[in-house]
Amino acid sequence: MSGSRRSSPIRPNNAGCLFWLAVIVVVLVLFVLNWGKIQETLARTNFLDIVKTQTRTDTKTPAPGGTTATPGGPSAAPALPQAAPSPPAASSDKPGDGSADPADLSVEPTPAPTAAKPSASPTGPAAGGAASGTVKPTQAPASVPSPASTQAAKKTRTAPLYFVRIDDDGTIVRQEVKRQLPVSDSPLTDALGALLTGPNEDELRRKLVSLVPQGTKLLSAKVRGSTAFLNFSEAFMYNHYGIEGYAGQLKQIVYTATTFPTVQDVQFLIEGEKRDYLGEGIYIGTPLGRNSF
Repeated sequence: MSGSRRSSPIRPNNAGCLFWLAVIVVVLVLFVLNWGKIQETLARTNFLDIVKTQTRTDTKTPAPGGTTATPGGPSAAPALPQAAPSPPAASSDKPGDGSADPADLSVEPTPAPTAAKPSASPTGPAAGGAASGTVKPTQAPASVPSPASTQAAKKTRTAPLYFVRIDDDGTIVRQEVKRQLPVSDSPLTDALGALLTGPNEDELRRKLVSLVPQGTKLLSAKVRGSTAFLNFSEAFMYNHYGIEGYAGQLKQIVYTATTFPTVQDVQFLIEGEKRDYLGEGIYIGTPLGRNSF
């Protein structure tokens, strides 16, 4: 009878244990089956990072002795507590007992601004030097192009031009002058253009004139072989000096063009067309050279 009484209360305990074991097994199975969703939830909520951060802040709390509770970082951890207590020390000291400590602290903040001032002071002289230097470089580039421009302007060539001088008895004398013209890729056009503009002041004082009719324009100039094809405007056809004026204007053009070694004669064109006669029966249908007059 005593044995049966002892065994009866054990059965409920065994059933309870089996129940809790079954519950734990079910929880584990559910945990394993939902492990992926659990990881996603933890990653989305940053739960692990929050726990790690909280743990680090708990471990870094200063101990009563002034050192941190972290075992692995004694070198870096003391630096933070030392910087934190120093301001309270300056504020909590009494003015009578701790007069030396505030003096030391007042000296330490001053080097910080003074250390910042040297960093600004080099910039001041640098800026001043730059300001003073910027004036000189601006003058240097201005002076550098000026010689180049003057040299480019001095690149000229001597071009012989032919004008005429009318003596007191009416005799027309051909006269050669020397002009300094800029160097270009079209020296023949430049020389004829200078001839059409007429004599300059110095040449006028020498009583030189041009018999080429005023308003004459050179429309084009091409050299084929040894012949220069010169195309003039319609104004070239009219000369109020008569036959001597027509002959004089042709000589001025021919002699000026044949100063170039590659030109032996000139074919005159008027408005792009070949004309047979110029003025009063002067034939210009064929190229004219110096020997044609």
